[in-house]
Amino acid sequence: MIQVAVRILPPIAWYDAFSRVYDSSLEPHYREQRAIATRALDLQPGSVVLDLPCGTGQSFAGLVEGVGPTGQVVGVDLSAGMLREARRRVDRAGWTQVRLMEADAATLDAATLGVRPDRLHLFLGMSVFRDQAAVFRRLWELLAPGGLCVLVDVHTEQLRLQGRLVNWLAEADIRQRFWEPLEQVAVHARRDELPSKPLHGGRIYLAVGQKPST
Repeated sequence: MIQVAVRILPPIAWYDAFSRVYDSSLEPHYREQRAIATRALDLQPGSVVLDLPCGTGQSFAGLVEGVGPTGQVVGVDLSAGMLREARRRVDRAGWTQVRLMEADAATLDAATLGVRPDRLHLFLGMSVFRDQAAVFRRLWELLAPGGLCVLVDVHTEQLRLQGRLVNWLAEADIRQRFWEPLEQVAVHARRDELPSKPLHGGRIYLAVGQKPST
């Protein structure tokens, strides 16, 4: 049986530490997929995007451009380290449309969020949720009627060495069929395969769906 090293740090502390090298070590391998996800959001001037988990803010540039000066990007993450790097990115760029929040997706509510997003963007997020269906239901409730949801994540039916490493590194489970909770509630749902590399540990998929207007 293939095994990986045991991590000493708990999950969030690990992400706090990993945040210092995340951009240089892993992010370049997902740049193309992030651009595709941003286009799939069909952002309009004035749109409000919930980006969760936002990580170091790698999606912010495309999201800010899409929502324009009258829109808003709310970046939520549970890792203070990831948010620290995201804040540095925001400050360097001078983006006034971006608001950052440290919060758990499993308990995030409308009062805490403070806005009603019309776009929901989960990039490499679904696979890290332990109770994927329950967390997605909570986030779906936050999305405005008629709003658009875009999920991007890795999936494999059978874990091999690289998939096990991805799961270990990201505290994830890429065996989850992450698109199914969206397909159960959305209209005009679709799923597309995106360019993937062996180092991703599986195939990358984009799932898109719209929340019914009523």
